[in-house]
Formats: sequence, C-alpha cells, structure tokens
Amino acid sequence: MELNGEFPDLGIELLGVNGAGLETGVPQMAAGRFIPLLQDVAEVDAWTQWEVVYRDVIILDRDGVPVGVFNLTEHDLSMMGEYEALKGMLIDVAML
Repeated sequence: MELNGEFPDLGIELLGVNGAGLETGVPQMAAGRFIPLLQDVAEVDAWTQWEVVYRDVIILDRDGVPVGVFNLTEHDLSMMGEYEALKGMLIDVAML
C-alpha cells in the first residue's frame, strides 16, 4: 500500500506464494493478511524453478522473470535500513 501511494504509476504488486504440497497451512497463512496468496502447483513448481528458500522475497521484472532475492530471515524488516533496502530494490526493478 505504501509503494502504491508513493509510486502509483510503477504498478508494484506484492503476492505471497505457497509451495506446492504445503496447502494445509494456507488458511492460517492467509488469516488477517492483506497480501494476496497464490498456491504453487506441481505443474508450475515456481519454488523449485526459482530456487526459493523459506521467507524469500523473489523480485520479478515486468515479464515475470526473477531478478532479485531478499530473504526475510536474514533481513529483518523492523530495521529501517533493511526495510529501505527492500523497498529500493522493488522500486529500482519497477522503474526499468
């Protein structure tokens, strides 16, 4: 919401993606959240294709190609510098 308010023309979208085979946790994961959650399926298997590690933020370009990774276990968003780093990465990719 903050990104869309500050940069409405960039079209930045945030989506959660749950790994294929982990569907049982979706209700708990989605409860009280504002970010849409997509369920990966075996036929697509984006987690394997993108080599996802738990709590990764995969940054995609406008063509859906991964161009960056920001892991939320390694980078605590409650720290302003980490928050600003992720925000900057999202803005940089959106401006390409």
